[in-house]
Amino acid sequence: MNLTFKGFLRLYCRELTGLKTDNLRKLRDSVATTMPAAAEALMVFAAVQDKARYLASISEGTWMERSYAQMAELLDDPEEVSFFLQSPEAPPRYRAVWNAYIARRYAIAGDRLIIAGIREQTLQAMKGRDVTVYRLCKDLGLNKGNIYAFLSKGDNTKVSQGTARRILEYACKAS
Repeated sequence: MNLTFKGFLRLYCRELTGLKTDNLRKLRDSVATTMPAAAEALMVFAAVQDKARYLASISEGTWMERSYAQMAELLDDPEEVSFFLQSPEAPPRYRAVWNAYIARRYAIAGDRLIIAGIREQTLQAMKGRDVTVYRLCKDLGLNKGNIYAFLSKGDNTKVSQGTARRILEYACKAS
């Protein structure tokens, strides 16, 4: 999975507000009343969509009005948002949005490295034992195509870390 910054922001705003929408007005209402911690993420989400000025204009009369107007000026170019957030000029609460993205993005890469290590252990455990991929899939109720791609081709995106661990446990117990 290739997590883009815009995709992350979409999910992050939904997570922070508890809403399942990308509607800036609804998200703004949530930030203005019950979820102020999502304010910076919402502005950055609007900026990457080239809607920072729009969000600032619909935020008039709320507690975010002044800060959103200032940030709309700084986040005017959607192509430059990520560069600005990494710069020392970015306010710390806005830099935190970028840092959350980096943490989530590299967590996925770290997970894939762990899955690769589990794959190697599984292949070692399967050697010399009477464990076939077919039997493993049948006993664990797994999709054969995904497990073949994982074990034979080394495609670490085909299984979750939990599934990889289940496969390893099965391979270690089988005799």
